[in-house]
Amino acid sequence: MTRLGRGALDLTFHDALREAVAGRGLSLARLSSHLDERGLHVGVSTLSTWQSGQRVPREGSVRVVAALEDLLQVPPGWLLDRVAPARVEAVRPRRPYRVAENAATLVRLLEELGSGAHGAVRTLGVLEELLMTGTSLGRRNVAQSVRAVRPTDRILIVAQCDRPEDVGDVAPEAVSGCRLGRVVRDTGDGSLAAELLLDRRLEVGETALVRYAMNEQSGTPQTSYLRLHEWLNAHATLEVAFAPEALPVRVTEFHRPREQAPDEVVRELTLTPDRRAHVVVPATTPGAVGLRWEWADPS
Repeated sequence: MTRLGRGALDLTFHDALREAVAGRGLSLARLSSHLDERGLHVGVSTLSTWQSGQRVPREGSVRVVAALEDLLQVPPGWLLDRVAPARVEAVRPRRPYRVAENAATLVRLLEELGSGAHGAVRTLGVLEELLMTGTSLGRRNVAQSVRAVRPTDRILIVAQCDRPEDVGDVAPEAVSGCRLGRVVRDTGDGSLAAELLLDRRLEVGETALVRYAMNEQSGTPQTSYLRLHEWLNAHATLEVAFAPEALPVRVTEFHRPREQAPDEVVRELTLTPDRRAHVVVPATTPGAVGLRWEWADPS
């Protein structure tokens, strides 16, 4: 990780870029070459104007800024969070949970919680493990690392059931690094929102690692699961562990720009010897990443 100077949290975009470049010890020509290898064609002159403050990245350059964070080995969002909001409007939700079909319900549940915590952290990495019980989902284990972009003492988690009547059977559980706060549900569309109260208050730039679970008790057969990502650049892993008595005949990963949008990426997966399948996304974009599977025809 590039060493960042004291007081760096107050830097403008161009100052933060200049310090990160100096800390990494790469020339602008070398940076331009690395970006070109990733299919991002940015000239040295453009990088120079960004670094000097003469210009700022445009909307179409947000992917470049995210790639620069990776190349310069700074925390995800370190540069992107300093780009003027108008520049990143295309990749950041104009309202909470914009990528979700049930966004309106989730916003109302957030208002019930009244904490103002939404958007206060960015996820750096998330590992989600789905444990199947027969053909139904029994438990979801989540390990999530976050970085604060506003001072906060909590993070928010949400869930939605395929069958609205099942939401009462979903029980959030704080495992480590946090404790469970308020939980609100909407039985009309099966939505849930909950607070995870952190072990300590985070100031801007500070990180936390929390582990939590969602216990599912409905017993409803399930054939797919997706996780929504609102923000750029988290490292995400989604894994499903099937029960030995109920193995699928096919497992597929899929990616979508929104929950109800058509799939943009579809890839068939192979089960491991311990009956697991997973998908890894090194740097997320807003949208959904999921797994779906098919059970054998009982006939």
